[in-house]
Amino acid sequence: MKAPRALPIRWLLVGQFALVIALSVALVVALMLFWRLPLERERQHHEQQRMATVVVQQLQDLLNATELQLEMLRAASPGGPIQGKRVDPLVRRFAQQLVDQAGTFQAIYWVGPDGLLLDFVLPFAFGYPHTTERSGADLSNLPILRLAAQGEHPVWSDQYLSPLVEQPVVGIALPLANGFMVAEISVQALVTGSVEWGQRGDLLVLLTDSRGELVGSPDPLDPLHRRNIAHLEPIAGALDSARSHGRIEHQGKAFEGYAMRLDRLGWVVFAGQPLERARATERAASILSTVVVLFAIGFGLLLNLLVATRIGRHLRRSVDYSEALARGDYEATTPRSRIAEVQQLEHSLSQMAQEVRRREQQLRAIIDLGPTVAVQIYDRDSRVVDWNPASERMLGYSRAQAIGKRPVDLYYDTQQQADFEAILERIARTGEPFGPFEGALRGADGALHWIYSTTFAIPGQQADEVRFVCMDIDISEIKRLEAELRSLNSELEDRVQQRTQSLEQANNELQRTLNELRSTQDRLVQADKLAALGSLVAGVAHELNTPIGNALMAVSTLQESLRQFRERLQQGLRRSELDAFVQQVGTADDIATRNLERAAELISSFKQVAVDQASSQRRRFQLAELVHEIVLTLQPLLKHSPYALEVEVPTGIGLDSFPGPLGQVLANLVQNALVHGLQGCASGRIRIEAAALEGEQFALSVSDDGQGIAQHLQDRVFEPFFTTRLGQGGSGLGLHIVHNLVTGVLGGRLALESSPGQGARFTLTCPLVAPRELVQGAAPVGSAAP
Repeated sequence: MKAPRALPIRWLLVGQFALVIALSVALVVALMLFWRLPLERERQHHEQQRMATVVVQQLQDLLNATELQLEMLRAASPGGPIQGKRVDPLVRRFAQQLVDQAGTFQAIYWVGPDGLLLDFVLPFAFGYPHTTERSGADLSNLPILRLAAQGEHPVWSDQYLSPLVEQPVVGIALPLANGFMVAEISVQALVTGSVEWGQRGDLLVLLTDSRGELVGSPDPLDPLHRRNIAHLEPIAGALDSARSHGRIEHQGKAFEGYAMRLDRLGWVVFAGQPLERARATERAASILSTVVVLFAIGFGLLLNLLVATRIGRHLRRSVDYSEALARGDYEATTPRSRIAEVQQLEHSLSQMAQEVRRREQQLRAIIDLGPTVAVQIYDRDSRVVDWNPASERMLGYSRAQAIGKRPVDLYYDTQQQADFEAILERIARTGEPFGPFEGALRGADGALHWIYSTTFAIPGQQADEVRFVCMDIDISEIKRLEAELRSLNSELEDRVQQRTQSLEQANNELQRTLNELRSTQDRLVQADKLAALGSLVAGVAHELNTPIGNALMAVSTLQESLRQFRERLQQGLRRSELDAFVQQVGTADDIATRNLERAAELISSFKQVAVDQASSQRRRFQLAELVHEIVLTLQPLLKHSPYALEVEVPTGIGLDSFPGPLGQVLANLVQNALVHGLQGCASGRIRIEAAALEGEQFALSVSDDGQGIAQHLQDRVFEPFFTTRLGQGGSGLGLHIVHNLVTGVLGGRLALESSPGQGARFTLTCPLVAPRELVQGAAPVGSAAP
């Protein structure tokens, strides 16, 4: 056979280097085309996607904040925002504050289950015409209401023309137990921030609705032209599959970027960079790579020539030394090469025999001295050829007992022996190790041992001989701990289940107690109302007894005088008797007239007060007249008491408000002064004062010079069921009702000034014209506010 042609190492290395350079250039070009440039494009895509994600996240955050505000508004009333056919006044007031302060809402309104508009609020600064005429309008055809009626969760709509403000808006509808709550956000306010964010850098941001109609663009005229860009590739892709990458032409310039769809609105946001900027990094990377490759080729060729010459010289010396060793000349001079690899080769040749022997000794020590790893070596017939001390400790058989025997003779049964032989056959055929796996076997003492075992093949002493090594670890203790842990887990699950049942029972009991407390509160409020009405009726009836009795006595006397006059008239009447009779008639008429007028005045006042408190209707009235009527109804309480009632209310304070709630507030404050403030005092004074204030308001105060209220109790007097006369007839609802009526129906505020021993003063400050939005949702007289 002809020997291959030999080449000098210098030219071989140069040729190999040239081949490596060619392959490297090809690799660099391939990397540029298939890795670096795609990677750069991918980086640009990620950057564009990040910018689009930022814009989408801004819109998502605004929608999330809006939805959270409406959820909080819906939860403001325990009984729900819509109560019957009216909107809870507390919810409506919160809604008005929300649209005035948030700056994003165009309108918030409530719709009944039949689709009729119940109520709405608009920003205070907006002056939309004809909006007050829309109450009761039929909104059942509004798409967002049809969507909200299909589920229990808030739903968002695409842009539409608002039925209230007649501007493009997007809406969110929240289903309620008896209707819907709808909030509308201006499309312009929704997109302005995102578009302006894009204009701060070299970035184009476009927004379209679910039909592809442009709603946001750096050019403010684009949305006005109602331009549809659904045909553009990235917009169409985002409308179909939520996101898409591509290019678009906008105002004569090409842009590349990402389009992403907002799931709630169905809108599409496109954020892109000018195409020239997107491709700039790719061109820079290509130029830099070309320069680096050219420099590497030139420098590498020169360096390779120098290195190849030097390596060839040292390799010739190493070849001469290895030939001497092959001849058995171990005394040959070792070459002194300065190349580390060649020097290592020269040293390895002289240390090879000693290293092989040393490694054999190390392996034997590892097998024999390992404390926990049991090692057995088997031949092809599964007979033991080696057995380390760890195997003796684990299985209980000595090395002498195990050598030459099969596992079935020691610790395996017949089936386990068959499985073991199958494993050895598989390892010999495939060369792959088996395991690790878990198994159980019995030692010499009959105890069951769990082992974690791995079996693999190693070369034997002969060229075609195979041995099998089995390495075992005793995991019996781990198995015992696992069983205990499973038992503990089972017990823990039982305890958790029992605890959960106990908590559920306690929660149900607390819920029943809460329901009973609420029912008790309602019954106490009604009882307090009935007691106040009964006291009022009894007092007025007692007060009417005196004038009506006097009038009846005068009429009876007049009847007797008339009978006597008729008898004397038949016998002959003297002028003196006629004059006396006429005088008696005049006196009786005067007495009857004055007492009947007094009774009529009391009945008129009582009737007006009763009508006001029963109907709680809004009307125009004079504050002085209302105070006079209430004072008349309270006279029976003051008539037999040592306390004086002083009234200083100027005429001319006209109100457009609710006389019933205001009268009830005044009566409750006077009764509170009698029952609590002046209790136990030998004498005292209650004073009612009123004055007109600036800003279309008035102040009405009720004060007494009694025992006053302790400082630590002043913060609690308006709480429901708080009373210092518990068990003595006090319900603790009077001042709670007063506070709710003043701050709710009357739209005012209530203040308390008191010092122990110096009396107390309650001052309510209310507008002359009660708030219009609270008319429909006003709480009934005498009821606690929600």
